Amino acid sequence: MALLSFNSICCLSTSPDLQKWNNIIKAQVLEGNAGQAIRSYVKMQRLGLFADNYTFPVLLKAAGNASYLGIGLALHGQILKTGFCDHLFVQTALLKMYSSLGIVAAARKAFDKMPVKDVVAWNSMLYAYASSGQTGNAVQVFDTMPSQDLLSFNIMISGFAGTGSNISARSIFDRIPDKDIVSWNSMILACMNAGDVAEARELFESMPEKNVITWNTMIMGYLNNQVYSKAIEFLDKMKMGNIEPDHLSVTAALSACAHLGSLETGIKIHTYAKLSGQASSPHVATALIDMYAKCGSIHNSLEVFYKFKQKDVYCWNAIISGLALHGFGHAALKIFNQMRADCRVKPDDITFIGVLSACSHGGLVEQGCELFDSMEKQFGITPKAEHYGCMVDLLSRAGLFDSALTLIETMPFEASESILGALLSACVIHQDLENGEKAMKLIVSTKAARSDGEYMMFANLYASCGEWEEAQRWRDMMNESGIEKTAGCSLVEINGRFHKFMAGDENGIVY
Repeated sequence: MALLSFNSICCLSTSPDLQKWNNIIKAQVLEGNAGQAIRSYVKMQRLGLFADNYTFPVLLKAAGNASYLGIGLALHGQILKTGFCDHLFVQTALLKMYSSLGIVAAARKAFDKMPVKDVVAWNSMLYAYASSGQTGNAVQVFDTMPSQDLLSFNIMISGFAGTGSNISARSIFDRIPDKDIVSWNSMILACMNAGDVAEARELFESMPEKNVITWNTMIMGYLNNQVYSKAIEFLDKMKMGNIEPDHLSVTAALSACAHLGSLETGIKIHTYAKLSGQASSPHVATALIDMYAKCGSIHNSLEVFYKFKQKDVYCWNAIISGLALHGFGHAALKIFNQMRADCRVKPDDITFIGVLSACSHGGLVEQGCELFDSMEKQFGITPKAEHYGCMVDLLSRAGLFDSALTLIETMPFEASESILGALLSACVIHQDLENGEKAMKLIVSTKAARSDGEYMMFANLYASCGEWEEAQRWRDMMNESGIEKTAGCSLVEINGRFHKFMAGDENGIVY
């Protein structure tokens, strides 16, 4: 929406009518309705009222929160025309807006033009650098500040957490005289992002108080570090404490169950989600659909999907991917067509990864090719490497190796190891040595170092074609290179405890 230009410059005193409009716009921004706030501003101007030094900061906040770059630039122009650019609150709001829009250079320019900088301005500039990952510049601003408050320290810790620099975060954390819960939570996040789950746990146990963000940081941290059993354990501990899990807690724990294949625990969490009202969250519904599919119960996935009314694109994507995982290609296509009929939701790139994968697993070559061709033409989605990978897998599984190789040669980027691996794996299944060797040459040309998986695929190709000597040669080469074959493992859940067995292991590990 274009903003109306100013016809005159208003005085600094606020009239009763302007104060009323300022309150209306502020309320709309606080409610998260930035678009309505901008429309109210336009209507206000049409009534002959013009913004003042109270209106502009609120409007700039709305533009930043909603990523309205064009409107933000128009507001900046109006501020310059009307002379409000000298007001501290307006200057700080400009800085914050550009920071929210990710235009850090413009934020710095606004900061440097401020003749007087209070701690809010310094912290805003500090946040602009820290939140964009420019920790070097953030440190420079932090060290230049006339004085730092608790927010300054917390911004720095949060910035280092975003880059996984837990050592730098700890150096700041230890300097805080009076830490608050944000300081502790940010430090735990920094440790989790750096993969130091042990230190994160120590900090968690040392905290004087914990809130739902603390618990969610631990649960998500364990999930992201693939310590899935601990993520589930912490949800249970959270439920036994005095802090109620929210939809993020439940979603993360369900994702952990999906990774573990733990249907029994997933059902228990689903029951809790229904009793606590968390099952009404789209995040939880999506996690339930994904969990049931990955735990082998596609029937329950479909049940959750059809019962949930407020489906977003993530819900649709989860059920399509779940059906693809189970080889139900026609069912996935049916769901996809239902999604297209729902005018509230548009397919995205993830949708097409799921539906193309479904076609691949179901051997639906013609449908898969049509969908791939329609991505850009009908939906404006440029195919990524993952989509090409699905197509190579689809064509290769069907034995259409010439088409698969042609697609690889015409891709707008170099074929990844996973794409070439899909081609080679299909050659093993079809015992096609000629095309398999072509795939091998492509893999070797794109990567100097070999992994155990590649050596074994090369050996399996020759073994599937009865070339036993060549197969043994590749196995010997792997041994001579000092590469050990990754042992297979199995995970079994018994009475809520997980038992992990490696190949050749009789006792297993219980956790």
